[in-house]
Amino acid sequence: MSKKTTIVTIFGAALLLAGGFLLATMMRNQAVNIVATPPVAASVRTSSVTNTGIAPTEVAPLEGYVSGTPTSLNIPSLNMYLPVVPGYYDASSQTWTLTTTKVQFATTSSLPNNQSGNTFIYGHARTNLFGSLPKIQAGAEAIVATSNGHHFFYTLNNTKVIDPSNYNTVFGYRGKPVLMLQTCVGLLYQSREILTFNLEKVV
Repeated sequence: MSKKTTIVTIFGAALLLAGGFLLATMMRNQAVNIVATPPVAASVRTSSVTNTGIAPTEVAPLEGYVSGTPTSLNIPSLNMYLPVVPGYYDASSQTWTLTTTKVQFATTSSLPNNQSGNTFIYGHARTNLFGSLPKIQAGAEAIVATSNGHHFFYTLNNTKVIDPSNYNTVFGYRGKPVLMLQTCVGLLYQSREILTFNLEKVV
């Protein structure tokens, strides 16, 4: 092999590696970090959620009901403390709002509360966001602070990896109050990891 051929081969290989790295980075930054929303239910649920975060299809609050708009998420075992902002679903483009500096509370899910429903928070698999979630251990604690001064304490119950089209895992939930965290996983960030936490107490 001539010197010229060797140089061309090395240069070509470098370009392929650079292209692959660039593609992976673009997919990481642009991936929609949330499972799909049912085509019809999404628009209905988004428009019908009240200012308490509970849609008419859910049960009415009982006496002693406590809730609030999430403003931060803290997972002490991961040294993770993140600001939380609202995340909105656009039915026309079928996309969710995303940011590279904060995690987002899906406004189609329930506000943190002590009665029922799923509080769903999603974010990019980036070092400054949910990149360390795969390292979480069983029984880990997550604390969600709300704008009205409450702190909701949750304990990790289970984790699972699902296909983005499996929206029933998230939006089909009915039961005791839980916190679900989600980020992208996989070589091309093609799957979604869901971490479910059970509510322990509210202070």
